Amino acid sequence: MHKLAAACLLATLTLLAATSAAFAQDQARRLVALLDYLGGDYQNAVQNGKIVNKDEYAEMQEFSKRIIELIGQLKAIEKTDKAQIEPMLKSLVGEVEKKGDEKTVAKLANDAKERLIATYKIVPHPRQLPALADGRTIFIENCLQCHGPGGKGDGPGRESMNPKTPLPANLTDPEFMAGLSPFKAYNTVSFGIENTAMASFAALSDEQRWQVAFYALALRFPAETSAAGEAWLKGKSLPPDLVNVATLATTSDGELSTKIKKLFPDGPNGAILAYLRRGLLEKKSADPLLIARTLIGEAATLYSGGENEKAYQKAIEAYLDGFEMAEPALFAKDGSLGRSLENQFTQFRNSIRQRVPVEEIQKQRREIDLKLDQAGLTLASGDENLSGFYAFLNSALIILREGLEATLILAAIIAMLKVMGAATAIRYIHLGWVLALIAGAVTWLAAQTVLTFSGQHRESMEGFISIFAAAALFYVGYWLHTRTEAKRWHAFIQDKVQTVLSSKNIFGLVGISFFAVYREAFEVVLFYQALWLQNEHSHNAIVGGFGAGVAALVGATYAILKLGLRLPLKYFFGVTGTLLYIMAFIFAGTGVNQLQAAGWLPATPVNFPPPVPLLGIYPTIESLAAQGILLCVFFGTALWMAHERKGAVA
Repeated sequence: MHKLAAACLLATLTLLAATSAAFAQDQARRLVALLDYLGGDYQNAVQNGKIVNKDEYAEMQEFSKRIIELIGQLKAIEKTDKAQIEPMLKSLVGEVEKKGDEKTVAKLANDAKERLIATYKIVPHPRQLPALADGRTIFIENCLQCHGPGGKGDGPGRESMNPKTPLPANLTDPEFMAGLSPFKAYNTVSFGIENTAMASFAALSDEQRWQVAFYALALRFPAETSAAGEAWLKGKSLPPDLVNVATLATTSDGELSTKIKKLFPDGPNGAILAYLRRGLLEKKSADPLLIARTLIGEAATLYSGGENEKAYQKAIEAYLDGFEMAEPALFAKDGSLGRSLENQFTQFRNSIRQRVPVEEIQKQRREIDLKLDQAGLTLASGDENLSGFYAFLNSALIILREGLEATLILAAIIAMLKVMGAATAIRYIHLGWVLALIAGAVTWLAAQTVLTFSGQHRESMEGFISIFAAAALFYVGYWLHTRTEAKRWHAFIQDKVQTVLSSKNIFGLVGISFFAVYREAFEVVLFYQALWLQNEHSHNAIVGGFGAGVAALVGATYAILKLGLRLPLKYFFGVTGTLLYIMAFIFAGTGVNQLQAAGWLPATPVNFPPPVPLLGIYPTIESLAAQGILLCVFFGTALWMAHERKGAVA
């Protein structure tokens, strides 16, 4: 089991590395926020080599010094200038000090910002447009005291601000707003502004910060102006790249106005801008099926335009950020329809990868649209009592299904330790799963308060956990199979039973127990989060289903433990070893598929076999290769053991 201790140590080092990467990511985000602010506001301090606002210029000097401090801290974490921007930043600071050209400063700041965004894979926009009403709620609760109900900077708490200057920004001032984008507002909300009363609101979730950032840009536009813009645009075609969330998030009002003038030189610029900033947010829907339909349509449009990689990413988002959010409820009502749609999304992504004709992509998009219509009718059907029943049943099945996977693994290891006569080691197995449940509870709490899991992050975490669990379970399965013979077992007892409780093996036992359970706990958090949000009138049924599922799981666990202990040694180890091999096989395929969906691994589709999610089988070369390697090692081990037996008989 010493290899398990090494694996556990490796996992610990990996977690430490991940923590360091998280610090670097946060530092890079701060640097991006500061560059965005400096690049946009320098023109308000210096024009044509002359200071036009002393206070603004003093702020620019302060921020430029802070930029050098931040790049130094980032280099200390990374041990290198990963984005290779330090010379660029020093040039930027020099330009600020000598009151350089505002266009040069803006370009240096923007170029450095873009490099950081690309290097650290910072996504400068939310997954989807926020709803105006949600942003208004966040604004009233957190911003009204200083900025005032109308955003004019005249809030009732302005007099008690510390420091009292600069005054809160007037979010209705066209000149000020011309240089503001939702991304800039998001960064301001996230990190605050040093030496001002603008504090950091990092306690808000990522989604909430985007909601209030977009609301800040919509605040100055009356509803009637937005409606006038929508009416004028009726029957006219807006380019997709003007109204997508990435453009609207990263483009300032001034830049957006320039684009509108080029498209509609005779149109009401202000009304159209109002519609883009306010009207689109008023029309926004949180319906996951509508999100899936919209993103699939965008993917098909991008593919038709030859932008294959962007189309593939949109297809991934359509599944992860759209359809997957409706999966639990749909599977509870019509499992065959849910599986059919899931397969169609996979086929759509694979078709993009295979570069099939545009006509085929459009055909598949229409087929998905029809199925999404059917799914919408299915989810809307039934009375309140029936919906409650489905919520109860789905809730019970989630905890029973996910819990049973972890229980089978833990039961096999616990029963093995009892047979070994090392019952005292079982407490470390219990320690592992208890820690995993605590980590699961923390994950749930974080998901409700601080974190907002994007589909891509969700799949990434699940994928890496699955791969690690597959490796650990395969090793334990191999270990069990090599001890099915009585002679081998007794030899092992004589040599190893005294070392079972050594620190190495303790870490190994805790590690396997933790990762086997946390993988399931993480999935449980995600499933219940989706189920809770999608069944707001059936929360009691969900809680009841959870209780019923836990009761059934306890009964199943008791039966598994009792049955395992009554099996003869040879059959017990053979059965449990095979079970762990099967679980490793499933986890390997599922983990690779999840990492492919998140963009970590390439996906090379094949026509056979058909997808069988229950067994972790997906029709891509990469996932099948991972499972094929496990099968080859399994059969190689079996042949080697057969050869050993023949030698022993001879």
